[in-house]
Amino acid sequence: MNPALPRHIAVLKGGPSEEREISLRTAKAVEDALSSLGYEISSIDVTTEKFEIPRDAEICFLCIHGSFGEDGQIQRLLMRRGIPFTGSDASSSEKAFDKAWSKTLFIKGGIPTPPFCVVGDGKKIPFDPPYVIKPSRQGSSIGIEFVYDIKELDQAIKKSTQYDHVVLAEALITGKELTVGILDGKALPVVEIKPKEGFYDYHHKYTKGASTYFCPAPLTVDQTSAVQKTALDAFNVLGCSVYGRVDIILSDNGIPWVLEINTIPGMTETSLFPMAAKASGMNFAQLCEKILEISYLRWKAHG
Repeated sequence: MNPALPRHIAVLKGGPSEEREISLRTAKAVEDALSSLGYEISSIDVTTEKFEIPRDAEICFLCIHGSFGEDGQIQRLLMRRGIPFTGSDASSSEKAFDKAWSKTLFIKGGIPTPPFCVVGDGKKIPFDPPYVIKPSRQGSSIGIEFVYDIKELDQAIKKSTQYDHVVLAEALITGKELTVGILDGKALPVVEIKPKEGFYDYHHKYTKGASTYFCPAPLTVDQTSAVQKTALDAFNVLGCSVYGRVDIILSDNGIPWVLEINTIPGMTETSLFPMAAKASGMNFAQLCEKILEISYLRWKAHG
């Protein structure tokens, strides 16, 4: 245990979103890791805004994925209470969680991201299929539909609208599916993802053996450098901090297209962020403590 850090940690988990189950798995792994280092843990299952944190808990380790956890809501509540927490602040979390907003900022910042538009109400999509139809504010590939024929579009939009009233049509970019962890302002080794079948959906993300991963990804030095730089640039464009994960498609012509940023990436037994940290020489407990350290020192410096 780092004596410069708080001894008592409140781990906030659960939440009301479709990603609740994954949040509980992330929290269990984080709690076990920090406990093994000697930290005292208060495990708090958050179901509403009216959650209580022990008075002697000095920082919250946020493990809530999806809405309420990654969209800036819980960060804003904790900031109002004057309680330190791990990860990005409320503003950058909100931007990252809203795909329409984040992609607009990527474009303004010169970050490659697949062409997109908000759909619905008879709006015409200004580019040809195939499309990826997705809710603007969801995670873990929830609500995503693929459209290869324009006849399938209305049904796909209808399905995605079940998860958010704002739905995007994004150009389907083919290539290597990659993800890049960011920790303390640096890019971790790149991970390549290969689902055993289909695309990298909820099942393939959280089921052992459903996907194959390569870390470091089998890329050239130049490709690795370009992917890591693009990921870090995207992270910084949104003002994110401490840690996160950037999902990228490396197209056949060598362009790294940024899909989205996860400000509270999964920390389960199949998660990619810990895999990348391990490839850089950091075990899971060290990673959790590092996130805690960066977050706490940032709070002390800036409040």
